[in-house]
Amino acid sequence: MWVLALGGVFLVTTQACILCQLSARDLSGRLAHVCSQVEAKWKDCGASWNFPAFALDEVSMNRVIEKTHRVLRVMEIKGSFSSLPLYQLWLQKIKLPQYTREALCAPACRGRTTLYNCSTCQSTQVRCWPKKRCFPGSHDLREARILLLSVLIAALLLGILSLVVESNYFKPKEDL
Repeated sequence: MWVLALGGVFLVTTQACILCQLSARDLSGRLAHVCSQVEAKWKDCGASWNFPAFALDEVSMNRVIEKTHRVLRVMEIKGSFSSLPLYQLWLQKIKLPQYTREALCAPACRGRTTLYNCSTCQSTQVRCWPKKRCFPGSHDLREARILLLSVLIAALLLGILSLVVESNYFKPKEDL
């Protein structure tokens, strides 16, 4: 379900977007198999792949799917699944927020973009995030003009003050 709040888009998810696309990779089946093998060490393995809030465009989703496929393939070849929780945490804390920001911010997003709703695995058109949300601390054109005008006025006032002080200091003295 899409919820608009504070100029941004937050997603409420019930399943991970990485299970939506590229079914030829059979990620859901492979994740279920891997989770059954690490269940003793990682109790909530199956539930941890339900990411709480993110949106991905098609390119980003395909990147995450391919990365997950490769990581699972390496783990399957090695027969060691101990790093799966680290990969899942890295994906959730670093990569998914990064890809969401890239999908909803300029230059990738212009006006509106298509993102995937992870609960239904369907695409939806959403507005891009405003520049202030994408780049906090950066100034837009209006703020830059105000700042430039303020600096110009301050320089002009200092110049006038300097002129008045120097004109009084260097007044021709009337001798006798």
